[in-house]
Parts: sequence; C-alpha cells; structure tokens
Amino acid sequence: MNRWLAWTPLALLLVLVIVAFTQLTGKNPEPASFTSPVRPMPAVQLDTLDGGKVDFAAMKGQPYLVNVWATWCGPCQAEHPMLLELQKQGVPIVGVVFEDPNPKIPVADWLASHGGNPFVRVALDPQGDAALAIGISGVPETFLVDASGHIVKTLRTLISDQAHVDDFVAAYRAEVAKAGPAAIAPAPKPAD
Repeated sequence: MNRWLAWTPLALLLVLVIVAFTQLTGKNPEPASFTSPVRPMPAVQLDTLDGGKVDFAAMKGQPYLVNVWATWCGPCQAEHPMLLELQKQGVPIVGVVFEDPNPKIPVADWLASHGGNPFVRVALDPQGDAALAIGISGVPETFLVDASGHIVKTLRTLISDQAHVDDFVAAYRAEVAKAGPAAIAPAPKPAD
C-alpha cells in the first residue's frame, strides 16, 4: 500500500505534463485566440521609419490593424507573406517594430529583403513601451482597431494561414461597414 503512495506524485506530474502538452499543441492553443476584451487603443505617439510620427489617438475615424513585430523574430518572418496578402486585400496595417536595437536601416533592409512593406506606417518602438501599453504578450501580435479607437480583435500569435487572413479581412470589413462611408478611405491618416 505504501508503495502506491510513493508513485502518486510521479503519476500526478505525468498527468500534468500530458494536459500541458495537449493544450500547447492543440488546434487552437490559448492565448492564441482571435478574441479579446474590447478596450481603448492607448494614446501613444511613435516615430516612424520615414521620419514622421504616428499618433494612435489621432487615427480615429477608420478601422485599421496594428501588427507588433521585430526583425529578430522568426515567427514574424513566417507571418510576413500573410501581411502582404492583407495589404493586397485593402486592409491598412500600422506596423510597430518592437525592441529593435537599431531600427531605421535594419528595418528598411528587412522589409525589402522579405517581399516588401505591407504597412501604411512603420512605427518604431525601440524600448517596447508602446507595444506593452497596447497589450502584447509577445511578438508577433495583431490588433484590429475600430473607427472609434477601440481594440476589438486580437490575435496573440502569428497570422499563419489563409484562415487568419480571411478572419481579419472579414472583421475589418465589418468594422468599415459599422463606421459608414467616412471609413472607406484607403488608409488611416496618422499624424506626421
């Protein structure tokens, strides 16, 4: 009887490992969900790759995506073709470069060598403060911001396939329809 009690902690550990493995490798592991609580987009301003500024508080009026990524991020490289597909489908994306140590030249080179720039603006966040205020838990992550300036959808992983692209396109178009004719412009007008 005592021998069985000695094996109990090992059996519990094995069950815990099996549950964790299934949760992490399942079809839709959390927190990689497409839903999140609706919350205001933080009123942050960032320098942009082209020498301007992006002011998220001033971007109300049109829905857009915010994609937080980094040149050092392997999954961001895998996600890049999906961002280019979103751009082709007319979805405006503001890229936020997270904690890149020397952002301007490496970011421009990285975009050029990976098929082009899918972003209407490339915002530089070298310390990562703005991305943390937006609510990232890692990179890449993508957020849909509605016309009133609220984050209404979140994907806490890379946009890895056409299903993710289709989800974002449909959600973006639904937000454009809610916002009305004023939101049909081709891209948000960030402050420069």
